[in-house]
Amino acid sequence: MDCPKCGSVILKENINIQTDIAQCINCDHIFKISEHIQVVNDDFDVRDTPKGTWFQKDFDIIILGASTKSPIAFFLVPFMLVWSGGSLGGIYGSQIASGELNIGMSLFGIPFLLGSIFFWSITAMAIAGKVELKLNKQGGKIFTGIGNIGFTKTFTWDEVSTIRETTSNIRTNGRQNIKLCLEGKRRVCFGIGLKEERRYYLLKAMQTVLAKLKSNRNMNYQSF
Repeated sequence: MDCPKCGSVILKENINIQTDIAQCINCDHIFKISEHIQVVNDDFDVRDTPKGTWFQKDFDIIILGASTKSPIAFFLVPFMLVWSGGSLGGIYGSQIASGELNIGMSLFGIPFLLGSIFFWSITAMAIAGKVELKLNKQGGKIFTGIGNIGFTKTFTWDEVSTIRETTSNIRTNGRQNIKLCLEGKRRVCFGIGLKEERRYYLLKAMQTVLAKLKSNRNMNYQSF
């Protein structure tokens, strides 16, 4: 196995299964084996995509994706129209209608403006958002957004030692959200807001790709 901190190969003599402890002699990092060992189900088929996910392949690239569309959009859209329309319309609309700028009222409205931008982005993701990964032998890109508008994170496989689910600091209805994280030399997280089945598919699909790459650097993606 590789060190989850620096990515160096852990020597057999520095792995103690009985105590569940391993140590990297390169960076002296000590960690629990059970938290980082990658278990891959050989029966998992990346081509068997659940509803709301997709899999595509070319000679040297794999595309994995999951939609963030959710029925909660039917609640969020009217709520946001009333909330942002009422707050922003009352604060800024009245100034536009009168043709007079009220600096105090404008400053007071900034938190409402920022809140509207944040919650409208969540609403838009619930309407037509997606998480899409484009993977090759060197690494990949993770896109989160709508259409071509969004954020992209990049990584290389040499930086990744494990892929797992973890809790997010962001809460929805009092519950912590779950996200996917690539961990190793650095941490790259994504997938907040995905339904459980879609998040699980991306997790297992990426674990499968990582396991095959580590066992065969000359892997041909047509084997999937």
